Amino acid sequence: MNKVFQKIVAFTQTRYMRIMTNGFMSIAAVSIAGSIFTLIKSLPIGAWQNFLTASGLSEILSIPVSITSELMAIYVVLAMAFQVAKEFKKDGLTASVIALGAFMILTPFTAVVYNADYTVATPVSNVIPVSSMGAQGIFLAIITGIVASRLYIFFLDKGWTIKMPDSVPESVSKMFEMMIPGGLTFLIFLAVRWGFSLTSFNTAQAFIYAILQGPLVSIGGGFWGLFAYLVVAKLLWCFGIHGGMVAYSAMATIMGTVMAANAAAFAAGTAVPYPEWAFNAMLMDAHVLPLCLIMLVFAKSKQYKTLSKIALPTSLFNISEPLVFGLPIVMNPIMAIPFVLTQIFNVVSTILVTNIGLLAAPTGAGINNMIPLPILGALLNSHWSGFVWALIIIAVDALIWLPFFRVQDKKALEEELKLETKEA
Repeated sequence: MNKVFQKIVAFTQTRYMRIMTNGFMSIAAVSIAGSIFTLIKSLPIGAWQNFLTASGLSEILSIPVSITSELMAIYVVLAMAFQVAKEFKKDGLTASVIALGAFMILTPFTAVVYNADYTVATPVSNVIPVSSMGAQGIFLAIITGIVASRLYIFFLDKGWTIKMPDSVPESVSKMFEMMIPGGLTFLIFLAVRWGFSLTSFNTAQAFIYAILQGPLVSIGGGFWGLFAYLVVAKLLWCFGIHGGMVAYSAMATIMGTVMAANAAAFAAGTAVPYPEWAFNAMLMDAHVLPLCLIMLVFAKSKQYKTLSKIALPTSLFNISEPLVFGLPIVMNPIMAIPFVLTQIFNVVSTILVTNIGLLAAPTGAGINNMIPLPILGALLNSHWSGFVWALIIIAVDALIWLPFFRVQDKKALEEELKLETKEA
């Protein structure tokens, strides 16, 4: 089993997996900035929502949400190209600009405009459809960012550049240096665009979405994708592997796509297309606070009484590391069982009560997961049921943790008594 996990970790540390992971992490600030306005807009207070609608502030607050969700492909292509250049020790800004140009070359310049009642569709030329810049374009953005940047670097390394005299200012010299590598990269992507125009797909975006993004998201964007992401992450943690990072590396492209689609739906005021993933922020570390509360109330050993007090502030904000390493849960078969069981219960039960209508569906708002659990639950679906369900999760998770923690605490207490006897 350890060999399997070692291979998984080794795969996530390969050059291009590392580039994709770091690329998505580097644009997290954009999502967080958008989530601040999402949080303000989605506060589940009736009077506040009525005020936003009546004053027109609701539409204004939707703008930052839209420029993060509906333009996510642009951020992705820039981030991927920059990380490739960084990996090969080249200028990241230039590579990012070239990659963005290559992405725009592949972007269709036509859109469909509907009349007021959506009965007549009229094709319009020389426009860039916003849909190409959002969730639908993320997979193409990843591929283009990596390939375009790598091509540019390849041409640079071959020395296919215009060399200027040393007397020429560096800024001017760099401009001429990038002309041939950049031009050749554009030429290749222009040929790709022309090639796709001869097929039934017509555009690279349509091809990627139909062949790759659509099928992957349809599988990973539902319940089983979320289940695998969360449960596998916890299993890896049990063996001392940073499960969140490994699982994120494997699912980053799918997660980026579904989260962007959910955020766009929230901004438009429509139902989220991937409701399971909309609960990810709450489900990721929902079992941390229950464990800390169990320790705080029931611990008899000195070490766990102390640990519970130290970990309580971080546990309130769903930060698990103090308990994962302090208890520890890592390489601890006793605590590993409830660590995984609580995650399974939280995922399955949350989706179940949502599907049968006991829990209001999530809005798709991108809420930061470092918010106390009951409040986070209410913000995710802008409904009191989110608050109540978070309390139920805390109670049930605590019951699951309790018998296992008693065994762990008993062992710790016995060791403390033996140590005290020996010292006496």
